[in-house]
Amino acid sequence: MAARGELVAALKEGRLAHELGEGSADCPYPAGHPLRAPWLRGFAAARSQGEEGSEGGEGAAGGDK
Repeated sequence: MAARGELVAALKEGRLAHELGEGSADCPYPAGHPLRAPWLRGFAAARSQGEEGSEGGEGAAGGDK
């Protein structure tokens, strides 16, 4: 089992990967690895935050054009 610090780091790495434009298939951990799930959770969290933020931002930007 991975240490708590490793789990937190994998979560942050997943978030960063999404912010850098990588895909979920770019996860550096193979299936079954204990750090794969937190990496994917971080990636998914960043993706859902991006979708929520872009919905409000597009409406505001559309009115400025």
